[in-house]
Amino acid sequence: MGTKKIRVGIGEGAVAKSPGIIVAEGLGSCISLVLYDVSCGLGGMAHILLPCSSECKKTKNGVFPPYWYADSAIDALLKELQGMGALTHNIIAKMVGGARMFPVYNGTGISIGEQNVAHIRHLLKKRLIPLVSEDVGGSHGRSVEFHVHSGKLVVMAIGKESLEI
Repeated sequence: MGTKKIRVGIGEGAVAKSPGIIVAEGLGSCISLVLYDVSCGLGGMAHILLPCSSECKKTKNGVFPPYWYADSAIDALLKELQGMGALTHNIIAKMVGGARMFPVYNGTGISIGEQNVAHIRHLLKKRLIPLVSEDVGGSHGRSVEFHVHSGKLVVMAIGKESLEI
């Protein structure tokens, strides 16, 4: 019997212990961000829609879904991982997505995907979390599988060979 796969949709996040597998499908300009603590076999994935929560309009009750935005998604993933025993200084990051699927966001010439990638790099650097690998940019969609037991991230795209990062 195989390991059950946890599916993460747009604006969602999940954490798992080894030997879990977390999957995000249909990444365009969105980012699949993986945070992983190698020492204790814990990992999480966020399917991030937009770069910054400060630019969002809050819902009626004054809150927004934390995994929609890069800044709040990183904080939410870290909190969940730490709650399960992960140590911040052991956490590494991997990132996939950020394609140029739409021309502009916020009136700039930079696409949503490019803004997502740049903002996540900035946030990880600020939090001293090393970004150890990525497959970002381009104009094609991707799907990913994160294998918590190995830390391997398998990237799949139509018309391309699968890539392990």
